[in-house]
Amino acid sequence: MTLAGAVVLTTACTLGPSWEKPQMEVPAVFRGAGIGDGNMADLPWQAVLKDKNLQALLTDVFNNNRSMAAMQHNVEAARQYVTIARSPIFPSLGYGASTSKGMNSAGGANITSAGSVTTNPGSAALSASWELDLWGKTRREVESAEASAEEAAEQLNNLRISLMRQVATGYLQLLMLDEQLRITRESMESYRDTLNLFNDQFKEGVVDKLQVASAQAALAAAEAEAPALEMQIAGLENTLSMLAGRAPGHIARSGSLRSYMNASRVAAGIPADVLSRRPDIRAKEQALRAANADVGVAIASYFPTISLTGAAGYASPDLRHDVFGHKHGWGIGANLTGPLFQAGRLTANEAAKKEAFLAAKADYEQAVLNALAEVATTLVQRQKLREVISKQESAVAAYEQSVSLAKQRYKEGYSAYFEVLDNQLRLFPAQKQLVNYRYQYAACIPTLYTQLGGGWQK
Repeated sequence: MTLAGAVVLTTACTLGPSWEKPQMEVPAVFRGAGIGDGNMADLPWQAVLKDKNLQALLTDVFNNNRSMAAMQHNVEAARQYVTIARSPIFPSLGYGASTSKGMNSAGGANITSAGSVTTNPGSAALSASWELDLWGKTRREVESAEASAEEAAEQLNNLRISLMRQVATGYLQLLMLDEQLRITRESMESYRDTLNLFNDQFKEGVVDKLQVASAQAALAAAEAEAPALEMQIAGLENTLSMLAGRAPGHIARSGSLRSYMNASRVAAGIPADVLSRRPDIRAKEQALRAANADVGVAIASYFPTISLTGAAGYASPDLRHDVFGHKHGWGIGANLTGPLFQAGRLTANEAAKKEAFLAAKADYEQAVLNALAEVATTLVQRQKLREVISKQESAVAAYEQSVSLAKQRYKEGYSAYFEVLDNQLRLFPAQKQLVNYRYQYAACIPTLYTQLGGGWQK
């Protein structure tokens, strides 16, 4: 067989199903869409998350996060496996050399009749072998390795945007907790003033013990809430510091939730964009591609393997002579091996790989559905939260007015100060709930941005 003929055979056929990118029907528009044209995922993350402190925090996360570093090493390892899988396509070369010399004796007598010293011929040779990829088994293995490497890279991208979402929403949560702590401290001062007033009036017999106890309960509840909020703030700061590769400590922050709300118009694009942008979907697609190639490897295992071998070298009958003397030789050959009886192993292997492909296909389709559901849910949530915030703002304004009117009535002698306390007990929780709604609305920005597949491109 000539070398040219061997090359033709190695490209003769590739067994197994050819890879086709999966097609899945998606709706024309997202449920809850209609906020704007375009797609916010096209923007760099710095144009979406404009807070300088948040940008500095995220930069540290991308540079120092240990999980990302570990994933990067996994990606590099996966790329090396592509080279390993591709190596059988090319001939392999090797070398070898051997020689020995020694003496054998027992009880003072030589074992050999020719004398006490025995010598084996020395040799040195180069060898070459080449397995012909007649059925495309190696090429399918390369395809599988390449897909696995791409899957690892997409998993790294997915980790990047997952961390972006976690850190950005955590940063916004810190702003929420700061605002709630401020409200709590204001309420503490108000309740403390009320309690002091009631204590004085109780001594004068103006109010009874019930009103004093109510003021004490309101103050104690607020005083308990303050350290609980401080505990949440410290825990969240420590978590964000850890994600950024920093020692636990304070997280610098600025701005307010209102500023995020006022500058947070979004555009979701069309559902088909998600399939091409989201790294988790792209990773599932590459896993499906690898599973498809593995089916081809299993099918090619039914067929024989043909290898070409060759060797050339030198030999010497005695160490006293140079190994690289005038004694030399060479040889070429071909080997054919193939299965006859495997007790169902090959058939079961093919069936297993096909089932693995179907499982990967189902995983891919589920990832698409999950992505569409996540985006639609966030769009609807954002839409409804605008209504919720509007109503809650009206409620807070009404409570503030009721507190002001109650104070005015008290000053004019139309009511007791207990009426002021009663309205304050409604106002402060409503204010904190409003801050929570504003946080949820602001958090829709990094959430939706990453759900649409933005932020992993460098």
